[in-house]
Amino acid sequence: MSINWIKITERAREGIKIINALPYDTFNTVLWYTHRQMSPSATAAAPTSTVGTSVTTTERADSIAEDTPTSSNEPEYTLEELERLVGVPRADFLLLIKTFSYILRRISTFIIKPSLLQRELREKLQLEDEAKIDAILRLWVREATPIMENLASPRYESNVVEDVAWKLHVEVSSHCQQRDKTPIGVLQLRTAAGEDISSEMTHPELLQLYNQFEQIQAELDATLAMTETAPASGAASISGSAQ
Repeated sequence: MSINWIKITERAREGIKIINALPYDTFNTVLWYTHRQMSPSATAAAPTSTVGTSVTTTERADSIAEDTPTSSNEPEYTLEELERLVGVPRADFLLLIKTFSYILRRISTFIIKPSLLQRELREKLQLEDEAKIDAILRLWVREATPIMENLASPRYESNVVEDVAWKLHVEVSSHCQQRDKTPIGVLQLRTAAGEDISSEMTHPELLQLYNQFEQIQAELDATLAMTETAPASGAASISGSAQ
């Protein structure tokens, strides 16, 4: 059973073929380059021009150097230097970077066990090299672990929604001023800390919210079903949408 966490288009499939063709060392270099470019610290420090920009090793990357040699011992590359290292036509190189970005962006926001993510990378994305799959998995676990530890902190307990209410507002037009009557739904949430949160939405906005909840429920059901049918794994469950 496959989880609907990523959509593999024809372009993405072409990008994955390029990934499969890369030597492992080159793959790892491009993986970390893309990850650093996506991180907030790299985005804040980088100049407006991407081409020719030197990618420096962040403090966070240095802290994980023990298991990932490319994080601190790897030389700094500009985008042009990385393109020469990969050695493919420019169109293929840009597709490669976009595919890496797409995969990393999707796995960074999805809840799944490491063992199941490993299977998805192998079967759904059709990555052929187990070493490449493990490299993506290690990067994902390192990024997801502190997020889950923060979410488990007691300070987030006050954000639990304890009550939900709603009401309807309708503006009535008069003879003096003819206006369209637009019904507005008001969704009211009360948190465990006693904070009231209100949000006004039109009918299309409420419908969009409903459809999003339906999609979330479907993905949660699929994840639960896969978890119940998957063999037990010694790996810890780590949490982690955009095209």
